[in-house]
Amino acid sequence: TKFYQLTYQTENVTGQITINGFVVTEMEGKTGNGSAALNPWLIGENELKAELRKADPSKPAEFAFGVSEMVQGDIVSTTDKGKLFSVEVKNKDFGANGKASAAKKFKSTLDFKRHLSEAGQAKESDVLAYAQKIYAFFAKKDAEGILRESEVKINDYSKAFGGVDMKTELRRHLTEELFKSKLEKLNPAVLRAVAVGPTKNIWHVFNGNDELIKGKSSDGSTFELAVYIGLLDERLKVVR
Repeated sequence: TKFYQLTYQTENVTGQITINGFVVTEMEGKTGNGSAALNPWLIGENELKAELRKADPSKPAEFAFGVSEMVQGDIVSTTDKGKLFSVEVKNKDFGANGKASAAKKFKSTLDFKRHLSEAGQAKESDVLAYAQKIYAFFAKKDAEGILRESEVKINDYSKAFGGVDMKTELRRHLTEELFKSKLEKLNPAVLRAVAVGPTKNIWHVFNGNDELIKGKSSDGSTFELAVYIGLLDERLKVVR
């Protein structure tokens, strides 16, 4: 399996990087660099976008991002410019309002468009009702229910990362980590779904400003699990 790795370098910039309409990372004004794996979000013909704003309008800002196509075992550094392509945004590229954007299209051998681009159009009310069902599985510590509803995600992630047994991994993660944490209560009054993705037919569900699944471990650390829902073959499913 090929790995498509995003690397970025940032100075005095806030904003976000999206791949095919899905947020993969957010910048918070600090100077530094980072990376993210793009594999699960690829649809064959892809678009990487950065929407940027100066964190401090009185200071210069710079930003660069790129993608490297790699195979397992290759080493990637967050300071790499990107072997497949790289894009730079200089201080002069920021407008008078302190904003800038950059985009680049590229092709990938990995292609999940059947589940991401070609999902059906679901009603928001149906998505929110389904999200409450998913939350209930977590509240009841029903690992098999979660695995069943996440079958599309599990199969795609296994393919995305070269045959990893995602089902076993997810079951272990649920039973050994998530289920031992204190789950934050769901408030149906503030439950909301945001349409995202290449055709805006995938729904990212939030419990207020938090992810649908959020909890606190016994050591005091918090975790969040993003839940993306799509309509496939006339049924709602967890797709990411």
